[in-house]
Amino acid sequence: MAEPSIYDLVVEELLNRHQIIKKELHDRFNKSKPFRQEPVDNKQLLVEYDEMTPEKKQWLRQQFGDEAVMPYFEKLEKLKQQYQKPSEEVQ
Repeated sequence: MAEPSIYDLVVEELLNRHQIIKKELHDRFNKSKPFRQEPVDNKQLLVEYDEMTPEKKQWLRQQFGDEAVMPYFEKLEKLKQQYQKPSEEVQ
């Protein structure tokens, strides 16, 4: 059996340290507000969603995959229904 080279050992150590740091950052900053970002108002999200073209929606699905994009679209559709219900009762 061949002895691992110094480069293999260094790469393995770097990968181990990367995983440790990644886990520490995840544990430390889990559920915290992203740096220098303010939460977006639900109405603003709906305006942006309503102005989104089918081409833009398709592009998002291609870039990020259905697993990431579809829950976002579903959340906004539910939010849209919540805002539409009071206006339907008035009519």
